[in-house]
Amino acid sequence: MPSFSDKNITFTGEINRKGIAAMMEQLNKDAEQDGTLDLADLRVFKQQYEDNFRSLKYFGMQYIADEDVVSDLIQDTWLKIWERQETFPSLAAFRRYLFQVLYHAILNYLKHARVEHDFADRLSLSEPVEEEVAVKMIEAEVYSMVNTAFDELSDVCRQVYAASLSGKSQREIAEEFHITINTVKKHINNANHYLRRRLKHILFSVLQLFAR
Repeated sequence: MPSFSDKNITFTGEINRKGIAAMMEQLNKDAEQDGTLDLADLRVFKQQYEDNFRSLKYFGMQYIADEDVVSDLIQDTWLKIWERQETFPSLAAFRRYLFQVLYHAILNYLKHARVEHDFADRLSLSEPVEEEVAVKMIEAEVYSMVNTAFDELSDVCRQVYAASLSGKSQREIAEEFHITINTVKKHINNANHYLRRRLKHILFSVLQLFAR
């Protein structure tokens, strides 16, 4: 497999699940173009590796708390995909396959290491818990996309918007950052406008993951 440097991903300070839910209420959804994906193409492979690493890590850490173990399982997942070099009919089909490969790697790890024994037994039934995995997969996709877009905001705008999502009043935010209430409103409006425009196309593709 081509060598790509691991991403040093941490979850401290990023928008949490509650913040994402609050943000999702303000964003519209639209369609995104989908097409054939050739994983034998190195450029395509590298792009998908970069695009999906964050969401895969979030997904994996919902089952395994050890970040190093999750990173190793993700690397093994990409190695299997590179070795097979398949062509997928759509991006949605590839992502379904990608998360399924990682999911089964997680099951194998849990069984082998005898970690969370009861939980592993429940997950390793003959019929996978498809609904549970689907929910976690979609949550991981949304988490990754929202935080990527969130990182693109200016520092002050990002901090003000995060404070508003945490439930602080505009007056509290103004006092904390030593700015006027009108400036707080401006940052929040700018963030809403940018994130709505930035995410309206890609959010629909997440909904498509299990619609086909």
